[in-house]
Amino acid sequence: MLLTLRTRLLSLVTTAISLGIVVAGIATQPVMSLFCGSISTTSAWILSLGAFYYGHGVGLGGYLIGGALACALCGVIGSPLYHIKSLLGPKQPEPQVKMAKVKEAPVKPKKGLVATTLRAITRTFFRLIFLVLGILDTIIYTSFLEKKGATKEDRNWFWNKLYEKDEDYYEYDEVYGGEVQNDHPEELWIFCNGIMNDVDDAKRACKKITEMFGRPCKLLHNPTDGPILDLLECLMGKTGLFRLGCTGPRKLLRNILDKEMKKDCYKKIVLVAHSQGTIISGNVIADFNDRIEDKEKYTVEEREVIKKNMSKLEVYIFAGAAHYMSGKYVSHLECLSNRGDVVAVLGHIFPNILKSIWRNTRGNGIIYDHCKDHVETSNWGHSFIPHYLAPMEKGCFSGSKLATDYWLKNPQKKNESETSPLISK
Repeated sequence: MLLTLRTRLLSLVTTAISLGIVVAGIATQPVMSLFCGSISTTSAWILSLGAFYYGHGVGLGGYLIGGALACALCGVIGSPLYHIKSLLGPKQPEPQVKMAKVKEAPVKPKKGLVATTLRAITRTFFRLIFLVLGILDTIIYTSFLEKKGATKEDRNWFWNKLYEKDEDYYEYDEVYGGEVQNDHPEELWIFCNGIMNDVDDAKRACKKITEMFGRPCKLLHNPTDGPILDLLECLMGKTGLFRLGCTGPRKLLRNILDKEMKKDCYKKIVLVAHSQGTIISGNVIADFNDRIEDKEKYTVEEREVIKKNMSKLEVYIFAGAAHYMSGKYVSHLECLSNRGDVVAVLGHIFPNILKSIWRNTRGNGIIYDHCKDHVETSNWGHSFIPHYLAPMEKGCFSGSKLATDYWLKNPQKKNESETSPLISK
């Protein structure tokens, strides 16, 4: 489908406005929670904008902006109190996994300092070139070619060279370093990581999932390109801007799910995603939903088969930054976020009254439907293990199916008032 110039410009403008709202308002929400207790996202947004306007009028704008940036930082790395406790308290142990058979990991030869430095310089140089050319290609295509009636939605070659990754799908023995004990062979668990995660970080997350829920977890690794390029890739994956097209991790996850859902040996497939992984997962779910609803390209029988396969799928989204997340055809969908997580504010907990305003290049606002939402109103931080799984071990997100049905050490439930009511259809 041809994306018109008007559609692109609408997405670009609403994206800029929405990001401005997040930076100017929601970033101050963690500090408001300290003074006001539990506070709704919309209320925090209104109060924050009022504070910024008043501060600017009396010359305090710089202090308020600095405070907002500090709060935004805390919304990613967690509250200062959390880090003080981490420094003074005992070191967190590595996740423990029951192994059936352990094999020695191969020793990787270390590269010399000179070779590593030259590789980094060369990589950075070419990435800067592809970045500039990618922006120019986008401007030229959008400004001239579309006006002349171009009908083919080509991917931006420069962007795709920039994000040419080594994404990979890691089997159990590659994640755990041997044969892991599997008491639930009829279930397949897959984890898709977020930004700034190398392979070891992502594998550690898989091991923590296994330690808590008693299921081995395969890894779809979304490689990192550094914070700036990762964030730019998130923006393109979320909105469809700049013609990045179908990224490698998205294509790989779609192919894996398409293959695994067809297998009779699996009665249930559980997809766990965090941060940028939620954008990838949301796009893959949208791809399958499009197939089910495309009456011209797929026959009734084909669409019924896809729908049947999708009914095996359970999806758990942590810190959802996706623009689209629908559980219409999956067995179960949950979105779990900390109210003080600024990344989740970009998607899952973006103010409800404004979700329809932020448009992607398909012309849609932010959509989270047919899902159960769990938002911890007093929690800060964005990291998967310390700010989501560790709090769940202490009783947070108590209404989640992960806590009630899968967690091996499920404690007595917290007061339900501490978890937000469901806010999606």
